[in-house]
Amino acid sequence: MNKNLITKIIEYWDRQPCNIKHSSSEIGNEQFFIESSNKRYYVEPHIGTFAQFHQYQNKRILEIGCGIGADGAEFSKHGAEYVGIDISSNSIELAKTRFEIFNLPGKFYNLSGDEDLSILGKFDMVYCVGVLHHYPYPRKILEQIYNVLLPSGEFKFLVYAKNSWKYAMIRKGLDQFEAQAGCPLAKVYSIEDIYDLVEGLFSIERIRQDHCFMYNVEKYKQGKYELEPWFDVMPESMREAIKEYLGWHLLVKAKKI
Repeated sequence: MNKNLITKIIEYWDRQPCNIKHSSSEIGNEQFFIESSNKRYYVEPHIGTFAQFHQYQNKRILEIGCGIGADGAEFSKHGAEYVGIDISSNSIELAKTRFEIFNLPGKFYNLSGDEDLSILGKFDMVYCVGVLHHYPYPRKILEQIYNVLLPSGEFKFLVYAKNSWKYAMIRKGLDQFEAQAGCPLAKVYSIEDIYDLVEGLFSIERIRQDHCFMYNVEKYKQGKYELEPWFDVMPESMREAIKEYLGWHLLVKAKKI
């Protein structure tokens, strides 16, 4: 294993856990968590549609790469038995704080997805959003997921799309993978890549594409949602077409074979 790369990945996400700048309030207080979640779901409404939080009441859910606990809180609110893991200890501490503030049940562990996850028990669904493309050994993570899923268990994951508007901009030097510069590892996937990744472990039920960040970044940092002029002049139907066919996110629903 490339320990140096893994160390860089951990340090990167410890410095700036995902979505930590989605609020101007003091990090870790109640308003911070409310604001950061509101901003997440406003900009990425497809996440809630994909997750279907309400469907998992009384189900055991494992989230690999739980970040600061936004989606985990929604699963817990809707009655799931929730377990979250993350490679970033800072993210885990913030996720724990969120659950304590809102009095939500859940368990958290500072683990990598390719470690032995059998110690956590069996799960009805494993949820892994925005994680696999940042790790050098995604197949090892999938093997662990396979081991902890119940028979016919469900696996939902999100990866970055190769055939996307954003990746075209990245290739031309007009954008970067993450808001925070210097991401140690980020990959993109085609639909064919996804089938290769899950081969022998999972059967694909659905793959769909969504999400294109269309706002002016500086205004967005100020809490304002102002479309870039080239997106603003487009009819809504055209913006929706970009999301559907050139979106940055590939959303995958799969079943354990």
